[in-house]
Amino acid sequence: MGVISNRMHLITAILPRFISIAITFLLVNVMLGQFHDGLQVEYGKNRVQYRDFEWQYHVQGDFEIFYYQGGKQLAGDIAAIVESASEKLDPYFSLPLEGPIQILVFNNQTEFKQSNVGLFTPEDEGNNIGGNAKLVGSKLFVYGRGDRKELEKDLVEGLARIAIRQALYIGSWQDALRNSSILQLPEWFEEGLAKYISDPNSAENNAYLFDAANTGELNWIERAYGEEAGRLGCGVWSYISDVYGKKALGNTLYMVRITSNVEEGIRMATGLNLSGLITEVVAYGNRRASSEYDIATDRIKRDELSFNYHCYKTSPDGSTTAYISNTRGQLDIRTVNHETGEITKRARHGSKLSQIGDGEDLNIAWHPNSNQFSYVIFELGQPRLITIRLDEKKIIEKELFRIDGVSSLDYSKDGRTIVFSGLRNGRSDLYLYRVVGNIQEALWEDRFDDLSPRFTSDGRSIIFASNRPDDTLRNDQGFIPVKRELDLFLAHLDEEEVTIERLINTPNVDERQPVPLPDGDFIYLAEMPSGDQDLMWGWKDSTILSIDTIIRYRCFTDTRLLEQIVIPALGLSCDTTDGVIHTSAIINGELIKMSAAEMPLADSRLTSNAINHGEVVGITEEFKAPDWSLQLTDTQVDVRNYVFESEKKTQVEKTVVLDTENMEGEEVNLKPRYYKLNYSLEKAQTQVSNAFGSQFYTPYDGNINVIPGLGNATEIRISDLFEDKHIIAGFNIPANLNNSLVGLAYYNLEGRVDKMWSIQRQGTTSYDYDNYAIIETASHFAKYRLTFPIDEVRSVRTSLGVRLDRHVPQGTEMFTLMQPITWSEQMGGEIAWIFDDSRILTLNIREGTRAKVWAEYYLDRDGRSFGTMGLDARKYIRLFSNSILALRVAGDYSIGENKLLHMLGGTDNALFNWGNSDLDIDPDIPYTYQARITPLRGFSNNSRNGANAFVANAELRVPVWSTLFNTAATNDFVRHFHVVGFFDVGSAWNGLHPYSEDNSFNSTVVEQNPITITVDNNHEPILYDFGLGVRSRVLGYWVCADVGWGVDNQIIQPRRFSLSLNFDF
Repeated sequence: MGVISNRMHLITAILPRFISIAITFLLVNVMLGQFHDGLQVEYGKNRVQYRDFEWQYHVQGDFEIFYYQGGKQLAGDIAAIVESASEKLDPYFSLPLEGPIQILVFNNQTEFKQSNVGLFTPEDEGNNIGGNAKLVGSKLFVYGRGDRKELEKDLVEGLARIAIRQALYIGSWQDALRNSSILQLPEWFEEGLAKYISDPNSAENNAYLFDAANTGELNWIERAYGEEAGRLGCGVWSYISDVYGKKALGNTLYMVRITSNVEEGIRMATGLNLSGLITEVVAYGNRRASSEYDIATDRIKRDELSFNYHCYKTSPDGSTTAYISNTRGQLDIRTVNHETGEITKRARHGSKLSQIGDGEDLNIAWHPNSNQFSYVIFELGQPRLITIRLDEKKIIEKELFRIDGVSSLDYSKDGRTIVFSGLRNGRSDLYLYRVVGNIQEALWEDRFDDLSPRFTSDGRSIIFASNRPDDTLRNDQGFIPVKRELDLFLAHLDEEEVTIERLINTPNVDERQPVPLPDGDFIYLAEMPSGDQDLMWGWKDSTILSIDTIIRYRCFTDTRLLEQIVIPALGLSCDTTDGVIHTSAIINGELIKMSAAEMPLADSRLTSNAINHGEVVGITEEFKAPDWSLQLTDTQVDVRNYVFESEKKTQVEKTVVLDTENMEGEEVNLKPRYYKLNYSLEKAQTQVSNAFGSQFYTPYDGNINVIPGLGNATEIRISDLFEDKHIIAGFNIPANLNNSLVGLAYYNLEGRVDKMWSIQRQGTTSYDYDNYAIIETASHFAKYRLTFPIDEVRSVRTSLGVRLDRHVPQGTEMFTLMQPITWSEQMGGEIAWIFDDSRILTLNIREGTRAKVWAEYYLDRDGRSFGTMGLDARKYIRLFSNSILALRVAGDYSIGENKLLHMLGGTDNALFNWGNSDLDIDPDIPYTYQARITPLRGFSNNSRNGANAFVANAELRVPVWSTLFNTAATNDFVRHFHVVGFFDVGSAWNGLHPYSEDNSFNSTVVEQNPITITVDNNHEPILYDFGLGVRSRVLGYWVCADVGWGVDNQIIQPRRFSLSLNFDF
C-alpha cells in the first residue's frame, strides 16, 4: 500500500503542472524521434485514409477475393477471370500456385493509395543493416482501372510475383525464412519476369525494349530501379522465353534457388553468363525492331524543351500546347506559345512520392476558344476538375461528385459540355458534364469498358472505344467475362434516347484512341496480338442495296491503312490546323511527340491502301461489304500466310484457342462473407548489432554508457491481412548480457489518425564511485502516440509517456547489501513534425528530403523538468547514375532543470570500441541522461560534450560498379560496393552558444594539495573532419569502413579508422 500511495502522490503532484505546461508545449511545431541512439531518428511516410473500409470476401477456388463498399462489381469481374488468369502461369512454372491466395480489390487507384499495404517496407529496407527474412506471402492487390485488359494484366502480374517467390523459396518453414543475405536478387529480375508473364507481347513493352536496346540502356540494367527495372527486365525474360522456350524461365528460377546466385543460375540455365546474356538481349531488341527503326529515330526532331512531359495537347487553333510533367507523383503544368516560344508554368499539384500507378490517366482537354484547358487530378481522395484560363492566369477547381476517377475527357463544339470516361465502382462508362452547373450524368451504366471518348466534328455524336459485344444498350451488371480487346463505337446524342452504333468489329485486334477528323472521318491505333501497330483511317460509307420505287442504301464503315507504326506509339493526336498526325513515342527514355503521317483528306479515300483487320461491320445481315482481301487461284500461294499439310490439325486447334481467349473465364455468383481479423507473420529479423535501439534515453549517473556491446538484435512483426494492425516484438541481448533491451508495440493505422502503444524495458549496469557499488538499473518506458497525417509526406505526431527506473545496488559486501533499492519516475509528452519524400534507389542510396523538428518535456516526482528541442534534416541530391550528394544538419538543445549529456564523436553501431576521449564532463551540470551525437569520424566518442549539440555532415556516395561499368556484377559485394568521401563538423557545449565561457573544456583544473590550479585553454569548440570510406554488403550486413582526419584547434589529428554496421551517415 505504501508503494501504491507514493505512486498516486507522485501523479497528483506532477500531473496538474504537466498539463499546464503541455498546453503551451503543443503549440510548438516539432517532431518525434530524438537522438536516443546516435543518429537513428524515426522518419516515415504516411497513408491518409479519407474513407472507412468494411471488408468482405468471396471464395473462388483457391482464391479469396476481398472487397469493400462499392467494390462488388469489380470483385465479381475478378472472380470471373481469376482462374483462367492463373492458368496463364502454367507454361512458365512446373508447379501450380500454393493457395489460398488473397486478392485485395480496391475500387480505384486513389483508394488503393489510402491503404496501408507496404507502408513499413521502405523503412525496413532502408534501416536494416542485416537484411530481412524473405517471407513468402500469398497476398496481392488490384485496383479498378475501367479497362479489362489492364485489370487482367495487373491480376496476372500479381499472381506471377507470388509464383516467383514460391519457386525461389519453396519448401519448409526454414526455406521460407531464408535470409536475404543468402539470395540477393537484383530488382529487374523479379519485376521484369512478372511484367513479362503478364503481358508477353504489347506495343508498350516493345516501345521501352526497342529504345533501351537502341540507346544501350539495357547494358546498365544493374543500376535500374522501379518501373525502369521492370521494363528492362521484361526484355531480358522475353529473350530467354523466345530463344530457349517458356520452360526456361522456370528452369532459371530453379537454378537460381539451388545455387543462391543469380549469375550462376542464369549460366546454368542458358549457358551464358549475365554479361553475355545482356549483350544478346541488346542484339535481340535491335533485331525485333523494324529495320527502319534506327532511320526513323534519327529523323525525329526533338522538342527544344527544358523539361520532360508525360501528357500534352495542342489547342484547336494550334497556337499553344499544354504539357503535364509527372515527377514521382508531383504534377507540373506548363504551356508553350508556339509563336514566341515562351514557356509558362501554370500550376503544381501534389508531392514527390513514388507510388504504384503514378502518372496514369493524365489527359488534357482544350476549350474550343483555345483560351482555356482542363484536366483532372485527385486531392483529398476526390477527383477534381481543374480549368486554367490563359488570359486571366486563373485556376478554377471543381470537385466531381459520385464518381471515382476520370481517364480521358473532351470538350464539345460549343464548350458547354465535357464528355469523359468516368470510373465508378471499378467500371468505366461515359458521362456528360455540364460546365455551367457542375453536374454530370451517365449516358449508361453497364459492365463493359468505355474509353477515350471524343466529340465528332459536328458535335452530335461521340466516338469511343469499348469491348461491348454489340450495339445494344442494356443495364447489364452481371459478372460475365467479356473480351479484352476494344472496338470502336459511335454514340448518337441527337435523338430522344442515346443510341450507339458499332464502327469496327475485329475480334483479335485492339483498337484504341480514336481521333475524329472533319467530314466524319476518324483515325485510330490498331494493335495486333503480336504487339505490332497500325495507324488506321476510317469513315462511314454507303452503297446501294436495291432500287425500287425508292433507292435503298446500307451504311458500313470502311478503313484504310495510313501508316505501319515503326516506333511503337503510346498515344495519338492530330493537329487539324497544320494537318499532321502525331504519336507519342519513347526515345532516349523520354516521351516524345513525333510526326507520324499527314492528316488524310476525304477526296483521297479511293487512292489509299486497304487493310483487313477482321470483320467489317454492316447494319444488317443482308449487306456484304466490299472484299479488299487478296484473291488467289488454285495454283497460287500466299507467301505471307501458309501452312504445311501436316500442320493443319495443329493450326485448327490453335485457331480455336485464339477465338476463346477473347472472352476468358466463366460467369460467377458472388457469395460474400465477412472478414474476421487474423494475423500472420510479416517480418522476422535477427542480426548482430552494437546499438541500443531504444526509444528513450540511457540514464547518466557519472558513467559513460553509450555502446551496449555486440549482441543479438531480433525483431518479429505480425500484421493483419490489410496491414492496418501490427504487433511488433523485439529484444537486444549483448554478448556480455548487460544493457539488454526488450520491447512490445501495437500499431493501429485504421482511420484518419494512426495510433501506437508501446512498452520497452532496458537494463544497464553502472558503478557508483561514491558508495563503491555496482548499480543495475531497469528502465521501463510506456508510450501512447497519435499520428495526424497532413498528406503522404507530412505529419504531426504527439505522444504521452511514462518512465519508471528501478536502481538496484548489487550486494557485493555488507555495506552495499544494506543500501536500499531506489526508484525514479517521469511523466511527460512529445510533439513532432515530419517531412519525408525520399525514395530508395538502391542500398544506402536515396533521393529526396527527410526533415524533422521535435520537442519533449517531462517532469519527475520532485517536479524537476527535463526536455529537449531539436531538428534533423537530410537532403539527398542525385548527381550521376546512382551517385548522390548526401547532406545533413542536426541539432539538439536541452530545456528544463535536468539536462541531457550530448557526447560528440565516433560512429554509430561500431564493431570495435576504440575508447572514449578523456575530456572531462562538467560535474556542476545536472545531467540526467546521456546520448551520442554522431558521426564525427575523425574523433572518438566524447571529444566534446555538453547540454546542447549540433552536427553537419556531407557525403559523396558513388556506387562504383553501376556507375563505371555496364556489365553485370558477379556477386553482391561488388554490386553494392560504394566509395564515399565525407566531411563532418560539429560541437557540443553548455550555455547559449559554443563559444560561451560556461564550457568546461575551456579550462583544466589541476589539484595538487594544498594547491588547485585552473588553466584556461581556450579550445576551439567546433570540431571538423574529412576522410574517405568504403561500404558494401558482406555476409548480408552493410559494413562501413572509414578513415578520417580530425581537425582540432586548426591542427590535423592522426588518422582514425572506424568499422561499423550502419546505413546513411
